[in-house]
Amino acid sequence: MKKLLALALVAMMATVAVAQPGNSEENMMGMFFSETDFTDENTNFDPVGAPFNGYVVLLNTTVETVGGYELGIAVSDPTVFVLAVTGPNGWTNFGDNLNHLVGYQVPLPAGDVGTVLATVNMLYSGTDLVTFAFGPSEPSSIPGYPVIADGANPDDLYACPLTNEDAGYVATLNGDGVTATETSSWTNVKSLF
Repeated sequence: MKKLLALALVAMMATVAVAQPGNSEENMMGMFFSETDFTDENTNFDPVGAPFNGYVVLLNTTVETVGGYELGIAVSDPTVFVLAVTGPNGWTNFGDNLNHLVGYQVPLPAGDVGTVLATVNMLYSGTDLVTFAFGPSEPSSIPGYPVIADGANPDDLYACPLTNEDAGYVATLNGDGVTATETSSWTNVKSLF
């Protein structure tokens, strides 16, 4: 009986650990410099002094539609100018260019490969390394994380881990980019053995 109770407790703790924000590869948020190819190669961009776009992307979503999202963006160099931020489906930002408190007039369908939540139009003329970090908005519905709302039930909120929790940033300018978390999944680890 004691063994059964111990196994039940271990199973419950394992379930809780998976359900905690940031411990999952579901509903990951990142920035890419392509609106269709959400791979590691597109997490870096080398600007040439002309305006360019970065895309806020949701990967591995657990919802069919997105009703809105919350996101704070930190840019390591203040000389990166965010010219405009736009989005699809009646995108309305109640925050600002770097503090997104967004609702969609029509819920945004979640894509199989990834869902572009917003387009960030920027300008940077420097050659220094610049990093983009994602975090919670101000205010935030779930402290410590970017958040999405289910389009079918906007009261259902989901904390979003980042495409690379370990690096501390999700994209770079004039750098190497980041290695997305999904490329280091258990499947890849298992394939080593």
